[in-house]
Amino acid sequence: MAEYKRLGGIPATRQDIKWRKEHVKSMIIHYPQYNETLELLEDIIYHAEGSVNPDQLFIYGPTGVGKSTVTREFTDRYPIEQVNDFQRKYKRIPVLHMKVPPKATPKSLASKILHKIGDPFYSQGTEIQLTSRIHHFIEELEIKMIILDEFQHLIDSDTEHVLATAANWVKTFSEESGIPIVLCGMPSSIHIFEKEEQLDRRYASKLAIEPFHYTTPEEQLLFRAFLNKIESGLPFPDRSHLSDVRIADKLYYISLGVPFYIMKLLELGTEIALKDGEDKITEVHFQEALSRLKQVSRPFRTNPFNTKQFNLEEELSQEKKRWVKEHESVESKRKRRK
Repeated sequence: MAEYKRLGGIPATRQDIKWRKEHVKSMIIHYPQYNETLELLEDIIYHAEGSVNPDQLFIYGPTGVGKSTVTREFTDRYPIEQVNDFQRKYKRIPVLHMKVPPKATPKSLASKILHKIGDPFYSQGTEIQLTSRIHHFIEELEIKMIILDEFQHLIDSDTEHVLATAANWVKTFSEESGIPIVLCGMPSSIHIFEKEEQLDRRYASKLAIEPFHYTTPEEQLLFRAFLNKIESGLPFPDRSHLSDVRIADKLYYISLGVPFYIMKLLELGTEIALKDGEDKITEVHFQEALSRLKQVSRPFRTNPFNTKQFNLEEELSQEKKRWVKEHESVESKRKRRK
């Protein structure tokens, strides 16, 4: 923390604000569940080498818990290499990380995989031909694992035929590739395994990445330890006391344990604090930052940084009551219109 100069009430320069804000954006905080996911991916890629039937993995969890972050960090551990041997020049791609585009089909996804690999003919051919070329490149470029992020985009359909086609492609692709094909998706995407028994068997290993819980003393200590790790990386010379019980309760309230919302709040709070010439983030900065951070899914969330008298259980209960009351009102109006 000592490397950051003290502002002492003098607003930071625009350049300094950008530099420190980018630092917060790039922070990756390791905590037990995150490390367990990295370790599992390492185990899978290691045991897949020479295996007659490599393990497959499905990772699922709500938006913001870190699925993309952890799989990208794992991918970065295996950088692309330019290889020059006596016979040819080629690039080695140990781990290929792909984000499945919205409304993807097996053919469009296969085409996108080929495009990322560097195949100039990525859009030419049938679904079978495109998939076959991927298998060729897996061997050619020494690909050891493919990670398909946002998996739900491939199965985002109510049509049974479309779902069955996508599921069959994934099952066949993972079987014929001879390497681990890791799927990452939203919790709703787990329903495909309920409908497709063969795919369910193929992906027997399923890992849920969940938000932090905050009910038991052990869970609260774990969450506060997470906040303390964030604290140690903030671009300020003074502590912001994130892990103090009072602040931790409020940070849990606005995030419900989802790391994304905490990091976004800190990103905005950092900018506001620096513009004020402060050497730490205070509740005043959090209050203003939260006014900019809108959560459409939580229309009745209050701003806990407006008051010192904050009771987490009471506020969560009141929020739920307001939501139920609004829902009942909407239902009542709908019934009267009928």
